[in-house]
Amino acid sequence: MGSISRPSSPSPSPPSLQFDPTKHLSYQPPSSVISLADVSLPPSPISPVASSVPFPLLSQSAIHEHRKELFSADALNNCLWHKRPDVAFIRGAAPRYAPFVHQFWTSPEVLAIVSSIAGEDLVPVMDYEICHTNVQVGEGGLEGVRNTPVVPPLSTEQDRLGFERRMKAEVLEGDDDDSKALVSWHRDSHPFVCVVMLSNSEFMTDGETELQKGDGTTMKVRSPQMGHAVILQGRSVSHIARPAGNMKERITIVTSFRPRDPRLYDDSSNMNVRGVSTLNELYYQWTSYRLRLLSERFAIEAQKLDKKYEDNVAKTDSEGRVGLCRAETVDVNAVRKLMAEQVRYMERTVFEMRPVEDGDHFAKNAIPAMDEAVV
Repeated sequence: MGSISRPSSPSPSPPSLQFDPTKHLSYQPPSSVISLADVSLPPSPISPVASSVPFPLLSQSAIHEHRKELFSADALNNCLWHKRPDVAFIRGAAPRYAPFVHQFWTSPEVLAIVSSIAGEDLVPVMDYEICHTNVQVGEGGLEGVRNTPVVPPLSTEQDRLGFERRMKAEVLEGDDDDSKALVSWHRDSHPFVCVVMLSNSEFMTDGETELQKGDGTTMKVRSPQMGHAVILQGRSVSHIARPAGNMKERITIVTSFRPRDPRLYDDSSNMNVRGVSTLNELYYQWTSYRLRLLSERFAIEAQKLDKKYEDNVAKTDSEGRVGLCRAETVDVNAVRKLMAEQVRYMERTVFEMRPVEDGDHFAKNAIPAMDEAVV
């Protein structure tokens, strides 16, 4: 089973809470960024940035609204998936079940922040990749996910004492058993991601994102505090999400981005997400964005060709009349190269829509909707 059949519905209703950057952002620039060179990785055709350190982004009000929409009954009944008992995912909730979330991550203000840190003008890849939600399942199991409160649980004195004991321990590296990782070693499906912590992580132990360097060693980016974000060029940097300890929950949201400029390199893939997505919707959005990107690329090339032709006419025809230009306008080798690149892009577009095989990723791990009507 690669997808779940869902009833159709009209367009999503507008958010009950309108995004207001003065109320919903608490942004402060990151103190530093880590370059690809810093982690001994080759240059990227998009940006030299590998990762930022955590920085404040969401206000408390924005955190609550994200949790309210992403963990609503409608979102959970239709968008909840699981890989194994200790991890669950919420995918594809925006904009249908999470209109505020969609408004937040498509706003000019948030896009400007993400782009400034990444070093390239970025836009969300597609709606389906807005706020992929990772949930570290706790004692309540998968049913406990349905009881996630809007307000993150506060830390307790027991949490604090556990954290202090952990910090005093002789070995602070944490449990590096890869089999226990929330998300195993991987590269992301799309060029850049913005990861935000939606849980109270005041006394959280471990829970870091670990990056694999080009020389075979690794480095850890500390787990962000609640409402803080990390920007990562995840398609170029292999990484792993370590499980967190000493807190009641660990919820992170991940929004994927690509360059706004259609001419820039786009090596996106569906490999990591085919098994945890409603394929009818994913493949529609995937094909639509790829076709639009191709059309923008061809439009740019046609405009460049038209301009060159006009210049050649002006240079070679005293009357400036079109229709018999005697100067070479088309560089056939350049066009051959351009077309070959676009053919590869089109072939990749189709290749990434393969059916999900029985053993492919987590295709059979969708959590079916409850019996009540889904809207």
